[in-house]
Amino acid sequence: MTTILVQEFAIKKTIDKGQFWDMFKNRAVVVTDLPPGRSRDLANRVNEAEGKGDASLRTKAEYSALFDLLLHDPGSVPTPVELTLLDENGHVTATGRAIEDYFEGSKGKDEFFDQDMYMVHVTHWPQEHLQPAEPVESSGDAHLALWQTHPRDERSIPPPDDEGVLFATSTFSLVNSGNRTARAPKRSWKINFEPGNDDDRLVGMSRLNLKAMYNDPSQMREALAWYLFDKVGVPSSRHTYAKLAINDRYMGLFSLIEQVDRRFLKDHFGKNDRGNLYKAYCGDIGCATLEHRVGNDGDDGGHQYLTVGSKDQTYRLKTNEDDGSANTYDDLARFIRIINGIGLPGGDDRFNSDAFRESVEDILNVNCFLRWASLNLLIGSWDNYFATPANYYLYNSGRKGSEKDFVGSPYFTFIPWDYDNSFGTDYFGTQWQYTDIVDWPSNTTAYWRKQGSRTWTSRIPLVQNLLRNRDFLQYYLDHLEYLLETAFAPDTISAQIGSDGDGGLWDRVCHAAYLESCTLHGKPFTGRQFTNDEVYLSAYKQNELRHGDSKIEGIFHYVRMRYDSAREQLTTFRKTYPRGASGATFSGIMETLPGRD
Repeated sequence: MTTILVQEFAIKKTIDKGQFWDMFKNRAVVVTDLPPGRSRDLANRVNEAEGKGDASLRTKAEYSALFDLLLHDPGSVPTPVELTLLDENGHVTATGRAIEDYFEGSKGKDEFFDQDMYMVHVTHWPQEHLQPAEPVESSGDAHLALWQTHPRDERSIPPPDDEGVLFATSTFSLVNSGNRTARAPKRSWKINFEPGNDDDRLVGMSRLNLKAMYNDPSQMREALAWYLFDKVGVPSSRHTYAKLAINDRYMGLFSLIEQVDRRFLKDHFGKNDRGNLYKAYCGDIGCATLEHRVGNDGDDGGHQYLTVGSKDQTYRLKTNEDDGSANTYDDLARFIRIINGIGLPGGDDRFNSDAFRESVEDILNVNCFLRWASLNLLIGSWDNYFATPANYYLYNSGRKGSEKDFVGSPYFTFIPWDYDNSFGTDYFGTQWQYTDIVDWPSNTTAYWRKQGSRTWTSRIPLVQNLLRNRDFLQYYLDHLEYLLETAFAPDTISAQIGSDGDGGLWDRVCHAAYLESCTLHGKPFTGRQFTNDEVYLSAYKQNELRHGDSKIEGIFHYVRMRYDSAREQLTTFRKTYPRGASGATFSGIMETLPGRD
């Protein structure tokens, strides 16, 4: 039996149509990647009869038709409703070999995001909806197609390569997205396939995020951040790049970023994918600080964090919105109560107690959060649970083995989001490369002064209170030092950025970015705020750039200064917190969920 069939079916000799669909439902079989012969012939027949105008099989209708064709294969006899994978002697049948071909010729999320660049082309889109503030659904002849393209292709809208169109649909919606850049000249986009059939998805995804990277002249910051979070075992979105064109208009280079949704939760949390996912904003009760809130009657339950009927909620539930047993916000209230040490004796000293440590470990993947925190501090990303604080997710998965009891037995994981303002991007007069590695609030004084306050600093108890605990601080410092020696070392970051022709980030972005302007110093016609010369100086030459009220360091020089400053501060902390005293090893893999109590 071949490796893939062993992995998918263990000792099964047959599979039915439901199992066949389960095997492929989050994958796209690329017809041109199949070997010549019966497997490709059958796939071509299905694609011509049931396809959506692309060169892949991905919908339930297509896989159902393929299953029915495979039933006629002689190797499938004698069971008429199941496909036979092994004959009586344990040998792989012709049908089994065909399924092997289909799996090897298919793409899942990992393979999709491993590609360097895609072309996203929307045609017959109405001109009056080129800047939609609200979702606009496709109508008439509107059509969306996506295919792989080479980053060095110097055409604005290169045609599909030999692989063909990976994904095509006429049922979708478009909307501009983002907070600070929602009305910028070059806007980000969210593409939603859900107006169509439930199975009309791209490798399991129903949405695409195309980030305009409006604040990033290098066009690399998000790519580096997501790469690093993946390296340290923090559940985070996958990333690649895309060119976008609407009708015959080139819209520019975009970051293509995985949506945090049910499919994302399934990938990272397995069976615990039905829990409560909260997204943090600055909304009706202020920014998402995770500070403890108490009503006039002394109640600190879930409704302190929820304004019924509000369209501007600070903590927005993205799953189970209509489930009355799950949408009470009581799990979030319990989490906030615990991380603020409510009910524990000892004043501020309670945060350094075993009781506080144990209570937090019982409700939060603490090590995962501290790994996020140490990396976030190093890359100087402030527009999240730092200066703002907003732009992050909290996911209550519950515990392994009690997936349905996530409200009664909550267990949270922190999920990052939004990383264009990082690696030395500043608007406030803060040198993020020199900030204090432990006292996060002190680093936000200039941010709040720009907001009109001379006394405020950010109130971020999840960071402040955890770093008051000796055990948590020790782990945080050990991981920060580990990063300095590995993923965040200046030479490592330099290798990721790369140079001309070496396949690094610069090689991936430069040609598509240059296409946004016809001249070196002219204003890009896509609305990007940086000229081609500024992209070159910032991304390739790694120069500091001043633009309006922003000061943007070259990424490599920022990393080198941040590295030196963090090393110097660590020397002082190591007098009290010896290197390696946490006993932690860093595998780069997220911890498994704890079992039920």
